[in-house]
Amino acid sequence: MGGQQCLTYVALGDSLTVGVGASFLAPGFVGRYVRLTEKECNRPVFTDIYAKSGIETGEVRAIVESPALHEKIKCANMITISAGGNDLINASKDFAETGEQNEITQSVKECHSNMVQIMHTIQGLKKDCGVPYIIYLLNLYNPQPQIPLADKWVQLFNRHLNSFDNRSTIRVANLYSVFKGRQDELLSRDQIHPNNLGYQAIANTLFSLGYPSDF
Repeated sequence: MGGQQCLTYVALGDSLTVGVGASFLAPGFVGRYVRLTEKECNRPVFTDIYAKSGIETGEVRAIVESPALHEKIKCANMITISAGGNDLINASKDFAETGEQNEITQSVKECHSNMVQIMHTIQGLKKDCGVPYIIYLLNLYNPQPQIPLADKWVQLFNRHLNSFDNRSTIRVANLYSVFKGRQDELLSRDQIHPNNLGYQAIANTLFSLGYPSDF
């Protein structure tokens, strides 16, 4: 590692990528992860964030499929993706009203299908990109451990997500394990989004997955 050439980072996703829950002016995981990377790789990191609070995997898929972003994705050294939490939160609200598990089962299927398409698009763009790169997928932590079914659905989604991890260019950041049993400590007042400590824990988890040797 060395040299001063800039690394490029594209952060895609939902409110986690936006940094909702961090205190005013404090960075979410993106800013914290950039700091760790710049220090470790001794290179500046140029960041593009394409994220919006409240969006589901289908909308993240639409962002990734937008031709305007394709050159950015193709050239990026690092990509992070946070998606799926809102799909399950919205489906679990429907479940609370109707008691029908089908909503959530269907939601997990749709999430998986969207993630397959997201990864298909990105891998197609990266195929002959000519730059060293790594893609980090953030799996879901469970903000509602008191609901047994919630845990079941989160783990089902994570099983699908974990299947993308190829131990080299695609890594899954296991937020489920990081947050399990520490929700009170790592979540903000809304009990859904991380607080400053939680975002630091996410950044540290990404950092612990390492970097390509040719960074």
